[in-house]
Amino acid sequence: MIKLKLFIVIIFFYSFISSNSHSLEIIRDVELENFTKKITSTLLKNAEIDHDEIKYYFIKSREINAFVTSGNNLFINTEILISSDDYREYAAVLAHELAHILGGHVFRTKQEIGNLGSRAIPIYVLGILGILGGAAETGMATLMVGSASVQDGFTYYSRTQEASADQAAIKLLCNNNIDGKFFLNFLNKLNKTIPNSSEHTSYRSTHPTITDRTTWVKSALVNQYNGCEFKQDRDLQEEFLFLKAKLFGFTHTGEETYAVYQSDKDIDKYAKAVASYFSGDHLNSINLLNELIAKNPENPFFRELVGEIYFSKHDYKKAIEHQKLSIEFLDEENDLYYMMIGNYHLADINETNYPESIKLLKKSLRLNPRNTYSWYLLAKAYAETKNIPLAEYATAERHYLTGNYEMAHQFIAKSLKNIEKNTTEWYRANDLLNTISNMLNQES
Repeated sequence: MIKLKLFIVIIFFYSFISSNSHSLEIIRDVELENFTKKITSTLLKNAEIDHDEIKYYFIKSREINAFVTSGNNLFINTEILISSDDYREYAAVLAHELAHILGGHVFRTKQEIGNLGSRAIPIYVLGILGILGGAAETGMATLMVGSASVQDGFTYYSRTQEASADQAAIKLLCNNNIDGKFFLNFLNKLNKTIPNSSEHTSYRSTHPTITDRTTWVKSALVNQYNGCEFKQDRDLQEEFLFLKAKLFGFTHTGEETYAVYQSDKDIDKYAKAVASYFSGDHLNSINLLNELIAKNPENPFFRELVGEIYFSKHDYKKAIEHQKLSIEFLDEENDLYYMMIGNYHLADINETNYPESIKLLKKSLRLNPRNTYSWYLLAKAYAETKNIPLAEYATAERHYLTGNYEMAHQFIAKSLKNIEKNTTEWYRANDLLNTISNMLNQES
């Protein structure tokens, strides 16, 4: 797994429960991304948006939470998968959040808050934003300064949208042959995590009570979808359980992992292999993964993890060997896998490896031009081959994506002094220079 730190303030979001922090640790993992896309593509089979239009962000967190923001951004806490016993519970969460996107709820909420701003003093609006951002206690205290009638109007609006999302989620599940009772299963689990306090039971809560939500869902399943009962897809369930085991080993302590995954089953071995890797017991991790590979030699995720372990041991040749196989066995190309093997070639200090690293990192960026770490590695690879203008260009791209426009402008201007003219990079560098210059002029 590749860990990326992202610090953002989420103002407008919908979730099963509120997040208590604005500091999010975003992780990327191909197995997690691919499985989620597989479920999402099923849910959106006949919808007006395609699953490729959704941007997925996975948060390493032990809180059960998911939310969406404008731009079709879907944020999912890893604990949602770990707390689920069946892939259909995870599908229910995805369906609820997708319903918010399909219903345009984020945009409408912005409009509603805009309406509040015209009817309430600024400190009141800050109170609403506090609730939406997770600072519930501070938000509620601030709200006391504002108009109670306006406050009630907003929370009623929010609860209405949540109820609408639940109804739409059931439709997505049942119309795509996913058993709706697993939505109820997840709501029951969620209910156990919510303290029995006035903050969660008040009629001014931004979400309906779990009891109300459960009643609505039960009624819809029986009256509109004839019970919505469908069989489990065994292959999907097995994929899910392996993924869940991997995430558990990644997000929980080794002691917890070994306590939960005690048997010699393959799923348990996967969890223990991950836990052993993060605890530094690389030999045990490799041995466990080799046992799994012996049974399933074309599993790309086993190969990828073995490669990552060898990379951490500075055995770059074995890391490259396993990562090549993981790319070969993966159903479709992924920018992360090309980024990783490009990094392995770059780390193996040998001039003959640098051109291969550049080629692989370019493939990564072809698939995902917004992969900032691939731009960083590409700049490093260009620098190692003494191609400073292209190193400066790649660095400018990275700074542009991270929002550091002044640094991006400096590097792109430097690169254009010596970059080969009429190349792809030269044209892109000129376009980027114009874009950044216009942005800086607007700011000044």
